[in-house]
Amino acid sequence: MLFALGQWMERVAIGWFVLDVTGSVFLTAASVSARSAPGILLGPVAGAVSDRYPRGRVLAITATCNALIMLTVAALVFADRVSIGAILVLVALSGCAMTFSLASLTAFAGDVVGPERRPNAISLMSVGQRAVGAAGALGGGVLIATIGPGLTFLLAAVPLAGAALTYAGIPSGLRTAARSSTSFLADVVGGLQAVLRIPIVALLLAMMVLVEIVGFSFQSLMPVVAEQVLNVGAAGLGGLVGATSVGSMLGTIVLAVVSDRGRQGLLLVGVFAVFGVMLAALGVSNIYAVSLLAACGVGAAAAIVDALEWILLQKHVPDHLRGRVLGAWGVAIGFGWVGPLILGAVADRAGTQVALVGAGAILVSAAAVIGARARSLRTA
Repeated sequence: MLFALGQWMERVAIGWFVLDVTGSVFLTAASVSARSAPGILLGPVAGAVSDRYPRGRVLAITATCNALIMLTVAALVFADRVSIGAILVLVALSGCAMTFSLASLTAFAGDVVGPERRPNAISLMSVGQRAVGAAGALGGGVLIATIGPGLTFLLAAVPLAGAALTYAGIPSGLRTAARSSTSFLADVVGGLQAVLRIPIVALLLAMMVLVEIVGFSFQSLMPVVAEQVLNVGAAGLGGLVGATSVGSMLGTIVLAVVSDRGRQGLLLVGVFAVFGVMLAALGVSNIYAVSLLAACGVGAAAAIVDALEWILLQKHVPDHLRGRVLGAWGVAIGFGWVGPLILGAVADRAGTQVALVGAGAILVSAAAVIGARARSLRTA
C-alpha cells in the first residue's frame, strides 16, 4: 500500500510536470513509455532473480531505488537544473526497479498463503494497492497545484521509503521455492523458453502485449484530457486519475469475491471488451462528471485484467517457474512504451478523443475474436 501510494504520486506529478514544461502531448506520452520500456529487456532477469533470491529482500531494494529516484528528481527541480532528458532517464530507472518489483510481488503473495488461496491473496493485495492509489493520485494533483512539483516529488519519496522498510521486515523464511542449482543465465533463458512453450501462457502474454499497447496507454493522455479537453487543470487531473484508482479498487474488490469461482479465462475476455467500451466513453465525453465515471470504469477493467493475468499465469506453470512467468509478463508490459507514442502521435494529428475511441474499438474487436476462437482460455 505504501509502495502504491508513492508510485501514484510519482505518475501524476511526472505527467503534469512534463506537460507543463514542454506543452507537448508527445513528450508527456514519452514519459509514460520511459517507465514501461525497461521490462522488455529486464523482465526475464527480474523473473530469475525472483525465483532465486528472497522476494522480500528484492522488494525492499526496489522500493529503496524508487525513493532515491524521487529524491533526485526533487533535488533537480529545487536546483532549477532539470531537463526533460534527465526526467526521462530517471523515469526509465524507476521503470527498471518496477520491473523487479512486479516479478516478485504477486509471487510472494503466493508464498505466504499457498496455492489454494493464491487467487484471493492476489486480489486482496490489489485491493489494498488500488485503495491507496486514489489518495496518491488525488494528493499528487492537489500538491502540484498548491506547493509545486519539487515538494510533491520530495513527498512521494516518503511512502516509498516506508515501503522499503516494511518489505525488509518481512521474514524471508516465508519463501517456499527451492533455490535453483543451475547458473543464473540458464535460469533467465531456460525459464523464458519453458513458459513460452505452454500454449495458454503464450496466449495470455500476447493478450497482455495488446492491452498494454492499446489499453493501458490511456494514462499517457490523462494530463491532456484534463488540460485541453475538459479544462480542469492539475487538480482536475488528480480527480481523473483518482477516479481511475477508485475504479481499480472497486474492480479488485469484486474480483476478490469471485476470483476462485467460475471461469477466470472467460471473465478475462469479457473484461477486455468492457475496457474498450470505457475507453471509448472517456474519449467521447466533454463533461467532467461523465469523464470521471468513464475513468472509474477504465480503472476497474485495467485492474481486473492485471490481477487475472497474474492469477492465470501462475495457475498454468510449475511452482518453481512462478517468478519467471511473471518476468515474462514484465516483458509483455514492457511493450507498453509503444502505445503512448502511437496514441500521442494520433492525438497530436487527429485529437485526443479520436485516439481514445480508436483504442477502445481495437480492444472490443480483439475480445470478440479471442472469445470466439480461444476455447482453452474460455474454459480456463
